[in-house]
Amino acid sequence: MVPVPSDLVERVQQRINWRMTSGIPADWDEDAVAELYGQLDDASRVVARTVAQGSVDDAPITVARAAEAAGTTTREALGIVLELVQRFRVLGGVTFPLMLLDAAEGVGDDQRVIVMPRDGARVVIAAAGRF
Repeated sequence: MVPVPSDLVERVQQRINWRMTSGIPADWDEDAVAELYGQLDDASRVVARTVAQGSVDDAPITVARAAEAAGTTTREALGIVLELVQRFRVLGGVTFPLMLLDAAEGVGDDQRVIVMPRDGARVVIAAAGRF
């Protein structure tokens, strides 16, 4: 066991739970993701691609960074992430591919981190490459 500071317990528990359940369902394939990706507007595509690339590069993306990449406000980027979560759930299941981590108390939504399982991120990047 590794001791965790009390102010980080919730985030660490989220991460552990997410890592344990982040497998890719069998129906998640590049074609399915490409079909969904093709239905997105430009800003949503940029957010999805940016988060996926951050996951592959092991450099998690904040809502503010996703907004900057997409040329939107942080509020709009947060809305895009939440919309993408719903769209991906309809297509493939509850655990894939995005998760918006809770921020510590006093930290704004713009600094919340958006994560995606690395295997799923690779599928998203491959699908994005078709456009």
